[in-house]
Order: sequence, then C-alpha cells, then structure tokens
Amino acid sequence: MTAVGQRVGETQRPSTPGPAGFRETLKNRDFRLLWGAQVAAQLGDKFFAFSLLLSIYSLTHLYLSDAALLLAYTIPAVFLSVPAGIFADRYDKKTLMIWTNLSRGVMVLGVPALELTGVAQHQVIPLYVITLVFAGVGQLFAPAEAASIPSLVERSQISAATSLFTVTIVVTIVLSVPLASIAQRVLGLEGPYYFGAGLFMAASGAIWMIRTRLAANPERVEPGGERTTSTMQELKEVWLVIRRSPVLPFAFGMLTLALVIVFTIFALSAGYMQHVLLRRPQDSYILLLPATVGMVVAGTVVSRRSGAGHGERSVVRGLALAGLAMLVLGVLPPILDRVRLVGGLVPLAIVLAVLFGIGLGAVLIPSLVLIQEATEDATRGRIFGGAFLAINLAIALPLLVAGAIADAVGSSDVIAFMGLSLLVIGVVASIRGWGGGSGRGTPTSVTAA
Repeated sequence: MTAVGQRVGETQRPSTPGPAGFRETLKNRDFRLLWGAQVAAQLGDKFFAFSLLLSIYSLTHLYLSDAALLLAYTIPAVFLSVPAGIFADRYDKKTLMIWTNLSRGVMVLGVPALELTGVAQHQVIPLYVITLVFAGVGQLFAPAEAASIPSLVERSQISAATSLFTVTIVVTIVLSVPLASIAQRVLGLEGPYYFGAGLFMAASGAIWMIRTRLAANPERVEPGGERTTSTMQELKEVWLVIRRSPVLPFAFGMLTLALVIVFTIFALSAGYMQHVLLRRPQDSYILLLPATVGMVVAGTVVSRRSGAGHGERSVVRGLALAGLAMLVLGVLPPILDRVRLVGGLVPLAIVLAVLFGIGLGAVLIPSLVLIQEATEDATRGRIFGGAFLAINLAIALPLLVAGAIADAVGSSDVIAFMGLSLLVIGVVASIRGWGGGSGRGTPTSVTAA
C-alpha cells in the first residue's frame, strides 16, 4: 500500500520540515530540468505572442484586436482544460510535455511560412487561426507540468518551487521583448519565430533528460470494485474535491481574478505605452521589468514564510496592494500630463509597477501553492485542468470588454477602474475573512466521507 501522493514504483521522498528557498530547491537535478524546460517553453511562447501582438496592433491600431488575439489563446482552454488535466493523470506526463513542445515548435514556424508565401500579409484572420491551434496543443502541457512539480520536490519545497515557476512566467514576458527585438535585428522580421521554435525544441530535450518517473496513475478501483474510467465520472470527482475543500474555492477564485488582470494589462500595454507614457509600443519592458522585480520579492518572501493561514492572508493583502497601484497608475498620469509634468510619468510608472508586481505575486503564488498542497497525486492533474478551465472562462469576457472600452475612453481609465475594483475586493475579503478555512495541509480525497 502506497502513501498518498506516492506513485507506484517510486520511492517516496523524505519530507524536510520547514519552508525551503529557491537555492535549495534548485539543487534538485530533475526539478532544474523541468524549470529549464519551462523557461525555454515560456520564452518561445512569449516570442510568438508578443510578436503577434505588435504585428496585429500595427495593422489595426485597436486595443480590441490585441484583446481578440489573447482571447484566441483562451478559447481552446475553455473546451480542453479539464480533458487535458485528465490526460495528465491518465498518461505519462513526460511524454505529453515532450510532444506538446515539439508540436508547438513546428507550429510557430507556420507564421513565417504564411508571411513568406503571402497568405498572411496585411491580414489578421490567418494569425488568429494559427494562434487557436497553437493554444489548443499548449493546453496539454500546462496541467502536466503543474502536476509534475510535487513528484520532483519534497513537500517543504513546493512553495518555493511554485513561486519560482510563477515568477518565471512574468520574467519570460519581460525578457521576450528585448530578446525578440534582437532576434529581429539579427535574423530579420521572422527571427523571433525561428528562435522561438528552437526554444521549444530545447524544452523538449530538457524534459527528456528528467530521470524521475512521471508515469500515469494506474486505474483506480472504487470500494465496490468498479474501475473509474468514465470521463464524466472523473469530472464529477473533480468538482466533488473542490466543493469539499475549505481552501480550493478561495484559491481558484483569487488565481482567476489575478490572471484576468494580467491578461488584460498585457492586452492594453502597447497602447498604454504609446498614448499615456508617450513611448513606443515596443517599450513595454519599462513597466514589465519593475513588475517582475516586485514578483521576485513577493516570491522570495512567500517561499520563506509558508504556514497555516499565511497564504490566505498574503492573497488578500496582495490583492489590495495591486489594486491601489493600478488605481494610481490609471489616475495620476493624465493629471501629470494636464499640469505639464510629463517628465515624471515614467519614474512614477516604474515605482507603481514594482508595487503592482509585489501585490500580484502575493496573490498568484500563494493561490497556486494552496492548490498544490490541498490536492493529492491521483487528482492533481484534473484539479489544475479545472482551474485552467475556470480561469479561461473568466478571462474571455473581461478581455473583450476591456479592449472595447479602452478604444472608447482610453487605457488609463480602464486600468483605474480595474484597480479600484481590486482594492474594494481586497478590503471586503479582509473584513469578511475570506480564505480563512483550515485544512490547507490535508489533501482532499474523492473517497473521503
């Protein structure tokens, strides 16, 4: 009989008491390889996404068109997130991650192929189509990667590992901007796509080198002897786990809210740089870099201060801080512009971006850690599939609405309103004690009474 979370044929990892930092976690060879694969795959993904955002904005000059591109990333997730989570539990995670990265690398090359053949010149529809296919394949990678982390690290390292993975997502967004520009100068306009394809191939190679078995769970047998092979039955089990947990609904809600903000800001960033900060759309790194510094600070603090109830408190406080920073970021620049103090716009935006990054990191990272710690191996892939489904369902409408409103009234007003909303939610959550349930360290089982 194996312990909860231990895979058949694997040796259970000894648990080290107390939280672990980034350095200790990165001593683990297989985790380093998974993290390296994430860095390469995320850079490849962001090269693809950022290059397309700039191309489409230059063709249409509309916030809504960029929002529609990001929406094309989310539509496949609405239909595929939960099935992808089930795939991650049923099939070998290592094989899934290798083939999804190889496939995405090939598809990235499809964009320069379309441009060279003249199919996509001055047209955005072909770019949306290839984005849909690319995002659909990527849905298999996300839950497999997220569900692999606890198999590669000790329980005390889950917080640091999750923090590192979350910060890496934002870091790669920042790095993709200057690196994509360099690739364009060296290799031409199609350079980022070629470089991105190579990064996906490198990610596949890193995952192939992982030694730890990430094999599928054997079919589970219910007390009555009936094997649970029905997809619908497994979906019902996912919602049963979520409903019984005192932590998962709160963690899912906060994670979804934070990522709605991330995607919306990303969609508005090019226009905000041009019309509010009076810089080129390609200069988005001016805000993304300090926001990443804030995320790193938040990730470092969270990874060393894990404990009962601390994650929930961090989420609520982070929500309020991120909201306050966004509110000022939306309201103050137009005021400075009216009084002819435009010289202070960029320094102010940098400071606010750091505060926003700290707040966002304090929401994203503990939310992911709470989900990791409140689930067990047998259902973790499906739980993350459910999380990604909820996130992408929630992202779709705000993206379109924010893009349309920004075209009408400006990006600064939209950012200010979103910041005020976050601030109010954070205050209400603090007063009402949301997320204060116990049971964080006890994974919920689908067979629990």
